[in-house]
Formats: sequence, structure tokens, C-alpha cells
Amino acid sequence: MSKKRDIDVSSEAGLIWKIANDVLRDIFQRTEYPDIIYPMVLIRRLECVLENEKNKIFEKLGDKKDKFSDKMLSDKINSKIGFNNTSGMTLQGIKDEGEETCKTNFTAYLNGFQSKRKKKQTINEKGEKEDVFINQIGEVINNSGIRKQIAKLAKSKILFSLIEEFANVDLMPDSVSNIKMGYIFEELIRRFSEANNAEAGEHYTPREVIDLMVNLLGIEERALKTGELISIYDPACGTGGMLTACKEFIEATGNAKAEIQIFGQEVSDKTWSVCEADLMIKGEKKAEVVLGDTLTNDGFSNKKFDFMLSNPPYGKAWRKIKKTVLANSKGRFNIGQPRTSDGQLLFTLHMLDKMKKSEKGGSSIAIVHNGSPLFSGDAGSGESKIREYVIANDWLDTIVALPTDLFYNTGIATYVWLIRNNKPKTRKGKIQLINAVDFWEPMKRSLGKKRRRISDANVQRIVQLHKDFKSNEHSKIFDLDDFAFRKVYLDLEEQDENGKPVFEDKTINIPQGKIKEFCKVDTKKLKTILDKKDTTTTEFDLELKAKSELIEKYKTPDTHITLNKAVIGNRIKFETTIEVPVIIKDTESIPWKTDHETWLQKEVEKPWTITAIKKGYEIPFTREFYVYQPLRKLAEPTAEFAKLEQENQALLNQLGLNLMYETV
Repeated sequence: MSKKRDIDVSSEAGLIWKIANDVLRDIFQRTEYPDIIYPMVLIRRLECVLENEKNKIFEKLGDKKDKFSDKMLSDKINSKIGFNNTSGMTLQGIKDEGEETCKTNFTAYLNGFQSKRKKKQTINEKGEKEDVFINQIGEVINNSGIRKQIAKLAKSKILFSLIEEFANVDLMPDSVSNIKMGYIFEELIRRFSEANNAEAGEHYTPREVIDLMVNLLGIEERALKTGELISIYDPACGTGGMLTACKEFIEATGNAKAEIQIFGQEVSDKTWSVCEADLMIKGEKKAEVVLGDTLTNDGFSNKKFDFMLSNPPYGKAWRKIKKTVLANSKGRFNIGQPRTSDGQLLFTLHMLDKMKKSEKGGSSIAIVHNGSPLFSGDAGSGESKIREYVIANDWLDTIVALPTDLFYNTGIATYVWLIRNNKPKTRKGKIQLINAVDFWEPMKRSLGKKRRRISDANVQRIVQLHKDFKSNEHSKIFDLDDFAFRKVYLDLEEQDENGKPVFEDKTINIPQGKIKEFCKVDTKKLKTILDKKDTTTTEFDLELKAKSELIEKYKTPDTHITLNKAVIGNRIKFETTIEVPVIIKDTESIPWKTDHETWLQKEVEKPWTITAIKKGYEIPFTREFYVYQPLRKLAEPTAEFAKLEQENQALLNQLGLNLMYETV
């Protein structure tokens, strides 16, 4: 389990939450609150850190501070904390100057934030990647959405109130540490996500699901050394909850002195700005989150990671970007592509491409999917090839079926896939399925479609089932080939009620070079048949050779054929009509471990011919944990119906009605 937070942030988070409701209500939609509140929290924290650093510098300078120029002060601050505000303003100063200049001063204040230039990879007009240097704080503020709201805030006469309220929020480092500040921000993200539950699931994963995923990664199995470089990655990181939770877990259960680096990518500019703000607030210096679409532009090409977690979008079509995705694949998606109506397995392939080689320690992946990747796609399809790639390489460790109604925007069944290329010896060649669909408790208040939660005790219960690695009511262990099957393509011969073959006429072309091979014909007659000028006879009765290719191919019972001759220009066309068995095309899916010939002989009644065989993979999770519920005895529902009839009659009698039910 992850380390329990013993830092109370309810007071600070509650105050900021109250400001949002008091100032923004009736002017902005709740879904717009984060565009304003998140950057305001970041801004207030940054200026508190700035003020604290200035005080430290002035305290050291003493009487010499008057000789210290603004540029010298700015350079000193930048070298120490990596950012500054060159506007010369603060929220308190903007408030003191009054409401009339509030809009102008606040805009200048935002423009004044400067940070150490950070390298960022972008795509130029020629479609080439190039490195540019950006003002990180400026990028976060610009992408947060607050600039677009300034005019409305000012016009509605609430910009001044907003600044006044935040100027009084104490986020000074002496009273709010980086760790506490991070928790305050996380708590606000949680509250706003739950309040805006319709959109929350797109970038916010419930904390209990994250805790489960982090606990399954096998972090505690690695004996982390002091200073050892550990990388964590999420290709669809949203607000970064999985990344920071994983780091906390490593620090709590591994080695807090390990050098942990955080990497992520997020496609939404607003969500990216929230993630960046959160990391900045926490003082994360070894973190890099790229803005952009992971599928079309890999922000970390050629980079590998130790631990990866993700809750990518599922059920989301990618047909419109398919050409761009495949053009920028760089081998990531060569194994196979899922159908264009659902691209979630592309994220799995992307993460597989990011695994370190097993001889270099390998990697662990925890990814959330819906039920589709378990079974969608037939043998030979992109989905089946991806499953085969993961399973045949012995990378699939465990799949956990979660309770329904866990997420804010969907109530469907979801699964955590644990993929590792560094399995312990005891798990090699095996796959564990854990059925945790009943490990839930009801929410006191539903949040969108989230009506259930997994308690800490149940998270621990699932983790223990994984560690125990035993078969029981909730856990089953399988061989790799248990999820493989043969898709056998068959030609079935139709039969009548007496079990005799049913035939139909079929007209076929006979190549002139095959006539002698198929039929018994002397040289003289064959010469007449092949004579283009002789059209006196157009039909020839010929006897078929018993073991000719024609009989073998079409399985005809005919012993003779009528060969029809037609001279067309400079060529001759030969055709005949023969009886052939009525064939029905069929397929059978047969477990890989089962001898398919024996299986077909037992299960298929009609004569069959195998035309093709394909290997496929699927994971029938529900079937493996199905428990038969016998039907109740007839007397039980009959008695219940009789009781209901008596109750209905009693009610009718009370109303003065005397309607008698006829007993059946």
C-alpha cells in the first residue's frame, strides 16, 4: 500500500474551494472554475516562494541591500529558485491600486512571470522535429485558460474580488511545505473533477484505482540503491496523478534516496497546464511532461522507462488520424493495429515499445482497459496479433477485473493489465486472472457515474491475491497457451435427412490442355474437338478418368460429362456442367491445446474439409469465473405469485371491489 498522508490540507483546500464558489458562482459554469482557480493557486504559491526568497536575500545583505540593483536581485533569485516576476507587482499590490487598474495590472503581472528556459521539442513547418527553449511558467499560464477569462472577470466586476481573496491566502513556504502544497493542489483537482464528473473521467482516475495499479507494479521487488536512477512514465497522464502517486510509493517502500524522474505526455492543453502546475508547486525538478498527442508525435522517442502507468481513452475512434499515426509509428505499431473505432490498444503497443530490455532490469506496465481488448477481433486481426505479441513473449503477468461504476464518466467493466518483461521465476510461463468485481463498497453520494469505491482494505486484498499467486475463488492461474486457439475454416458437405450427400449443378470451364488429362479420349476425337474450323459438332460425351484432378477437386459423382464447345474468334471455349456436393462454409474455434482433428471428428457431424487454419488469442475472463446458478424449483415462484395475488385481492377488498382471480 502507498504511504498514508498524515498532512491535513482540508483547511487550505476548503478556503480556496470557498473562494471559487463565492466569487465565481452565477457568472461562470462549474466546468470553467478550474481554468481560473488552478492558475490562481499556482500564481499565489509562486509569489509566496518569491517573497520568501527575497526576504532571505535581504536578510543576508543587511544594510547593503540598498546597493543591490533590481537586475542583481532578479539574477540571484533566478539562480536560486529558477523563476521570477519582472513586473514589480504582487496580488496585494494590484489590489491596493484599486479596481480601475486591476485588469491592466493583472495582465502585466501575468506577463512578468519568467522562468529558466526549458528545452521543448516541437514540429516545425516542414514537419521536422526541432528543439526550442520556452518560458515554462509562461507556457503553463497561457495554456491554463485564465487569459481568456480575464475580460469576463473584469466585465462582471469580480476580477478585483478574486485577486483580493487570493492575496490573503497564506501559501508561504514556512507554513505550507512543497509536499503539503502538492496535496492541497491534488485535493482541489479531486474536488473539481468530482464536481464536474461528466468530464472528469477523461483526465482523472480515482485514487483507489491508482493505488492498486502502483501496488501491482512490483516496485518493492527491486532493491533500489541510493542515487539509482528510476524513471516513471504515463503516455496519457492527464493531471499527473499516477506519476506522483508512483513516486510517493517508491519513496515510501523502496528507497527515498533513489533518483526518481517523472515523464508524461498529455494531449489537452488545459489538462497539461494543470499537470505542469502541480509538478511545479511540488518542486519537482526532475519531471518532464510534453504537450501533444502521444500516438502522432512521441514526445520521448528512443527513451525507455522502468515503471509505466496509464488510463488511456477507450472506445475512442482514431480513423481520422490513422495515416498520421502510422506515418509517425517508428515501428511502435507494426505488430498490428486495432480497429479504427477504438484505439486503446495503440497505447499498449506504445508502452511496450518503451520497455527496457530484460537484461537491463526490464520494465513494468499497469494499464486500464475496458473489456474490448480481452476478446475483440478474430484470429489474424490486429487485436489478436497484439494479444499474441504480449502473451507469446510471456509479458502478460496479471489482469484484474475491477468493479463496475468506479469511474466518473462510465459505469462499464474495466480491467487493469499488468505487463512485465521481468517476471519473477515463479510467474514465468503463467498468467494470473483476479476477479475483484465484488470488492467494492457504495459511495455515500454518487459522483456522476461513480457509485462505488474500492476501500484500502480491498486494495490490499487484491494485492495479496496477486502476491499469493494461487488458484482460488477469486484468482486463477493459466498457461500461456490457455488463451490461444485455432480458427479452423471448413467446407461442410450438406446431407439430406437420410445422411446422403446433397448435390447441385455447377458449370465449370475446362482448359483445352486438360481435356485429355481429365477424360478418356482418343487422338482422332481430340483432334476434332480442338479443331477451330470444325463446328459441326458442339457437344461431346466423354468418360471421366477415375482419379483425375477434376474429380478430386470438385468431388463429383459423375462418371461422364458433356463437353460444350464454343468457337469465339480465334479461340475455343470449353465448359461442362457437373454435379458437385452442396458446400457450406463454416469455422470452428478450437482451444490450442486440443488436437483439432480429434475435436472436429467429435463435434462436427457433416463431412468436412479444412481449407485454412489461423492462430488467435483471446482472454475469456467472464467465462473463466462463471458460476452456474441453478434455476429455482417451480414451486417457489408459484408460491410467490399466489402470495402476491392474495395481497392484491386484500387491497381490492379494501377499496370495495370484489374481483376474484382465477387460479390457473
